[in-house]
Amino acid sequence: MKKLTFSLILIGILISYWLFSGPNSEVQHIQPTQKDALIVNKNVDKAEPLVVSASPKQHIEVAQNTTKEITQDVERLPQDIGEIASISDSAKAILIEAGVLVKDISEEAYVEFNLAAMQQLEVGDTFDLTIPQTTEMHRAEVTQVDVFPNGDKSVFAKVTGSDNRFHNSVMTVGSDAIYGQFTVPSGNYVFESHGKHGWIAAKRDLYKNHVEHTPQERVPAEGAKDLFSPPINTQTTSKK
Repeated sequence: MKKLTFSLILIGILISYWLFSGPNSEVQHIQPTQKDALIVNKNVDKAEPLVVSASPKQHIEVAQNTTKEITQDVERLPQDIGEIASISDSAKAILIEAGVLVKDISEEAYVEFNLAAMQQLEVGDTFDLTIPQTTEMHRAEVTQVDVFPNGDKSVFAKVTGSDNRFHNSVMTVGSDAIYGQFTVPSGNYVFESHGKHGWIAAKRDLYKNHVEHTPQERVPAEGAKDLFSPPINTQTTSKK
């Protein structure tokens, strides 16, 4: 009995010795840590990576394109206004009613002028005038324009006759009247208007005591003045 007890105690000692003195088989594997450019916020359950920029962001200002509008003066091209007068059946009655029809003319023809177009005449423009008494149509080119302080214009033009010679024409165009002369191979013709209605007559048919209509602001203070003489102290534009 004692031998059995002794044997058990010995076996227990050997087992205890083997257990406490045996090698530790547990191997701890240490994983290498990888450096990252991310910073993890440890205070939250889910990591929120914060990206750290390697270089500061450059602030680039883009200048707005500014377009400068360049306004160029467009040169006015010469214009052809066509016929400046046409036969009118009502012109005589209108002039009589207005009290501006002179009584010392003869062989006159009553016409309606294109007053609006004539007021716009400039150097280089051309126009046509048909002489009612002879049915001749002549073309004239404006060579000089004189502008008065009150806005009236004296328009000088050269007229080409049927014999290829140049003849002169001059007329004054106001806001509500026209008067002047037109020289062609068949003679010299005078015309006047009240508004756009007026008359044309050959100068040779006018009585000697006829006085052409002259606006009040154009009448000289003293002495006589040639109606068709070039004006003084005016703004002149001429063809070079």
